[in-house]
Formats: sequence, C-alpha cells, structure tokens
Amino acid sequence: MKKKIAIYNGQLYMGGIERVLINYLEKLAKEPELDITLIIKENIPEKNIFLNEVPDNIKVVFIKSEEMCRNTDRLRGYKKSFISRIQYQWALFYERIVMKNWVKEHFKNNKYHTVVDFDMSLSKYVQEVKQDVVAWVHFTLKGRKKKRVKLFREKCEYYKKIVVICDDMKDELIELMPEYTEKVVRIYNPMDFDTIRKKSKDLSELSEDDRKLLDDRYFVGISRLVAGKNRVGLVEIYSELKKRGIKQKLYIIGDGEDRVNVEKRVEELNLQEDVLLLGQKKNPLPFMKNAELFLHTSMGEGLPTVFIEAMLCDTIVLAYDCPTGPREILADGKAGGLIRLNDKKAFEDKVIEILNNEELQQSIRKEMDLKIAEFSYEDIRETLLNLFD
Repeated sequence: MKKKIAIYNGQLYMGGIERVLINYLEKLAKEPELDITLIIKENIPEKNIFLNEVPDNIKVVFIKSEEMCRNTDRLRGYKKSFISRIQYQWALFYERIVMKNWVKEHFKNNKYHTVVDFDMSLSKYVQEVKQDVVAWVHFTLKGRKKKRVKLFREKCEYYKKIVVICDDMKDELIELMPEYTEKVVRIYNPMDFDTIRKKSKDLSELSEDDRKLLDDRYFVGISRLVAGKNRVGLVEIYSELKKRGIKQKLYIIGDGEDRVNVEKRVEELNLQEDVLLLGQKKNPLPFMKNAELFLHTSMGEGLPTVFIEAMLCDTIVLAYDCPTGPREILADGKAGGLIRLNDKKAFEDKVIEILNNEELQQSIRKEMDLKIAEFSYEDIRETLLNLFD
C-alpha cells in the first residue's frame, strides 16, 4: 500500500517557499511508495505561476473557489472608503469560516498517513485536522513579538514533527521552546543542481528586452518586495556605490506591497536609469547567471534558497548577516560576502573589495563549490522519508 501524503501550502505564487515546494514535489513524485495530494488555499490561476510545474502524478486540490479569491482580491484594492474597508474585512471573515469548515470536512473524509503544513499557514486550523501533521518552519523567531512567539508555541503542540531548514533555526527553536526538542528536525532545502544550471542557460522564456538586459553589466537582487527584504536599503547602498564609481546597473526582480516605496526611493535618488524594477520572472536564473554579483539586504530569513541558486549559477552572493541562514550558507563569509546587519558602509566596501580582487573571487568560488554539495536531495532523502514513517 502506498502512503497517502497531503502537502498543504497557501499558494503557488512567485516566492522562495513556493520554489522550494516545487523542488520537493519533483523529487517526492518519483518516490514509488508515496501517493501525494497537494492542497492549495489561493485559487487565482495567473498568480499561481508554479502550478504548471507540479508533477502530473500529484493531485492538486484548491480550498477556495476562484470566484471567492477574485472577489477578495478586488476588495483588497479598494479600501479607500469606510464601506469598502468593511466589505473587505467581511470577505476575510467569511473566508476564514470557509477555510475552517473545509479543513474539518476534508480531513474527516480523507485519511492521510501524514499531513505536511509546508508554509505553516494551516496552523490556525491545525487542531481541526486530527491526523499526524508535520510543520515546516521557513522563518526565524528572532525579533518576533512575544505574543507571536507564544502563539507559535501553542500551535506546536498539535504537530508531530517540526522541520526547520538550518542549524541556526534549530538551535534557536530549542532554546526558545526546549519542551519541543524531540520534535525538531533539521532538513536543508534540496536543490536540483542539473535543472538549475540548465535553466540558467535557457533564454526561451525571456522577451527580447530581457535578453538585451542580460548583455549589460549589472548586479541583481531577487526577492519579494516586502519591507523585511529591505530593498529600499539596497537602493541606498547602490546609490553610494554609484558615487564611488560603480558603473554596473542594479536589477531588482520580484514584486510585492513594498514596490511603491522602492520606486519612490529610486526617484528620490535620481536612479531611474540605473535601478530597474523588473517585476516577477518565471525563470530568473539567467539574470543570476549573468550578474556580476548577487546582492541581498534582507533583515531576516529562514534559509534563503535563492543564495544556493545564485551559487549554482557561479555568481558570488553578498548579504547581511541576518537571522537565519546567510552565515550558514555563506560559510561564515568564506563562500560569499557576509556583512554586519544594517552596516551599509561595510556592504559598499565589500562589494568594491570583491569586484577588485580576483584572487578573493577565486577563493570564494572554491568555498561555494564545497558548500552547495550539502544541499543535494541525496543528502536529505533519508531524513525526509523518515518523516512519513
């Protein structure tokens, strides 16, 4: 008998968690003893851009109807009047009722060997599942409000195992919640080395304008445009680098609610010709491969898979030493530039140092090759499958 596994994730939009999920699904779909159902909450086809990358032998189930999702999405964009704000809040309230009822009924009528809460957005309803559930934690708890940490601790009671994605996160979680020590398992995000390297050379999905951009000299930053990713800070660092003679452009790939603030700062610094906000790209890997450096100014991470993708593209990463992940992936600064959190001047200095020192570049690339070997599927397969025992 095959083991029936349900994997839940809120969405299949462009994002780091979703990209990691697809990596897992591609590997797990080839495991003959598993029968996998993917459960997705959000249902707007054009936003779920990773949907067509889900393997054919994995069943996909949506919780919310497309009509419901589009209605809430429409109301989200019209919150200027009191009435529209009330309508939006009511839509969210109604969605929560639908979600709770759906979860309760689905898991009552469908028995799984294991349920995976891959982005932990099922945690609000996890007590309704009443089956073995594994949590997947992609974020650090450092700096979170005490109320948020307390709620997280309470929800952990309902999970059979708690997967964290780097050693720093494991240490952090055990220190905060020693009562869950036996539940915590560290599994690195697996990477498909061959596929990433192949896609980094595949220009078929790029427009003519995109292909022209690849011919220029540039740095690249790739992430969702949210405040925590600190893309405004990256623009400010780049502005100072321009003053110091840097000729490369800066490409920022990704989208999100902080885009308006990033655009505003670009205009304030008169960088419209040098900083290009390219939006979402289904395949951003060619932009990584052709970049001179990959720059990341996030204030907090889990395990930034995008670093490993850049390293597989042979592009050197520079990042703030934020919790958690950058120090671990960049091998304490030997496999890339690791800069004290929020030290913009040090970030600028490191960019210039690496650009002007070929011997340092060679040393970093040797360390990159050693580090990325730890992120192969073969290295984590046994630990992963043990979760389903």
